[in-house]
Amino acid sequence: MENQFPFETKRYRAATVCSYCPSAEGLTEEHIIPLALGGKQLFPSSSCTKCRVATCKVEDFVLREYLGPLRSYLNLPSRRPKQRPIGYKLRLSNGTRVWDQKVSLDKHPGVIKFMVLEPPGIIAGREKEPPTFSLTLETAVIFADSDNRLRALGATSGEDKVNINALSIARMLIKIGIAFAIAELGKDSFEEFFPLHLVQAEAKDWGHWVGGYHRGRNIAPDTLHQLRFKRRSEVLSVIVHLFVPYFPGHAHEVVVGRLKPGVALPADLMETLEAVDGA
Repeated sequence: MENQFPFETKRYRAATVCSYCPSAEGLTEEHIIPLALGGKQLFPSSSCTKCRVATCKVEDFVLREYLGPLRSYLNLPSRRPKQRPIGYKLRLSNGTRVWDQKVSLDKHPGVIKFMVLEPPGIIAGREKEPPTFSLTLETAVIFADSDNRLRALGATSGEDKVNINALSIARMLIKIGIAFAIAELGKDSFEEFFPLHLVQAEAKDWGHWVGGYHRGRNIAPDTLHQLRFKRRSEVLSVIVHLFVPYFPGHAHEVVVGRLKPGVALPADLMETLEAVDGA
């Protein structure tokens, strides 16, 4: 199955210092949304060697383990296409019978799960490092003949057996949000960045800065992914909405940092409606 939706494409002015730390050594070009998700928003000279290694490690896990099947369904880019699996593990069921089976892509029912987090802690008023966090999984169906594919497998329902690591996914989202904000506005537009420490390493406060965001309506599937700004006084968030056609209402919010007074934001990149939870 080929992706039928376009990508937002842009090449930004080259940076002179890493987006995620003060280093100016070994700067390389960043895809703001990873190339493996079809990202075509390019930010030249914006990531140093240390930060690039850290973000690539996180992205490699997320893109291969969590989003691998979906990327294959849509035939999204891969730097190592020969390493793509020839089959994917499913948990299938029919009545009381439940079993695991590896299925090739041409027989796969295309039923996938997408992680939905609670809103960022700083928005919802939770403590900075809560002992637990909450997530749900939303189901999407990629193939129109999904029911027929399931019947051919002798099943009435099925889902991918994928590895979901909320912290790794959150760190990838944080990288996307920070890179987008700096590419559009410049580092000098900010008094403070909140989640920079999570780009290079794990930290227990990740849920304070990134979480789920319901956009209050279903977004038209004009692009595969969409990035938008949301401003609360001088605190700026980036709404990261991946796979819009398949999850049209649910996105993620990355609380990036505090803007300097008087910084203007591009009107065409603003989130225009409040989320249904009133955040």
